[in-house]
Amino acid sequence: PRLQVFEGVVPRQLLAEMNATVDACRQAWRPADGRRATDTAAQFAELLRRHDPFRLAERQACARSRQGARQAGWAIERAQPLYVLRCINGGLRGQSHLRHYDSHILTLLIPLQQAAPSRENGDLILYRHPREAVAAWKNVITKVRLILMRSLPFVVRRALTFHHLAHGRCERVACVPGNVYVFNGFITLHANLHVEAGERRSLIFHYYDP
Repeated sequence: PRLQVFEGVVPRQLLAEMNATVDACRQAWRPADGRRATDTAAQFAELLRRHDPFRLAERQACARSRQGARQAGWAIERAQPLYVLRCINGGLRGQSHLRHYDSHILTLLIPLQQAAPSRENGDLILYRHPREAVAAWKNVITKVRLILMRSLPFVVRRALTFHHLAHGRCERVACVPGNVYVFNGFITLHANLHVEAGERRSLIFHYYDP
């Protein structure tokens, strides 16, 4: 499936502990784009793996991803996943409505905290039709086109997202803390809505760079 959801695999107590850790280190951890591969994210990954439901969900997602990679003829290495912690608030418009593909085949999205309820609360946007051919020259052309689109003004990027939603080209996925959202970011175009109020916090694990 384009998107797989494992519901309720992250205990509430663990979510509270991870958010408290983020609160404690916010003054020292303020990347301009709200995103950074950090030791904290890797430590959170190890905490998650102490719980059977998450460990089993990760194992199943990785096995399916490796099988899909073999069927597609992609050569992948079992390298250490890339762990990223993202904290996005209303002051980071430059990080919203940025359509992109990941450089890794498998993406696990683990919401830690939802933003305040509003029209735009940082929800995930997934486009419906995955790209089929990923030849090197096509990948370069696609990246150039997306980089140009990402340089558009915020109001234009936002208008494009809602235009695509209205015409069924993509869907809005409400990301609930405690769930794990799994998709192939290498072939699935995706983005996030803006955060109008509060802060959205997410862990993102990337596996298998082809």
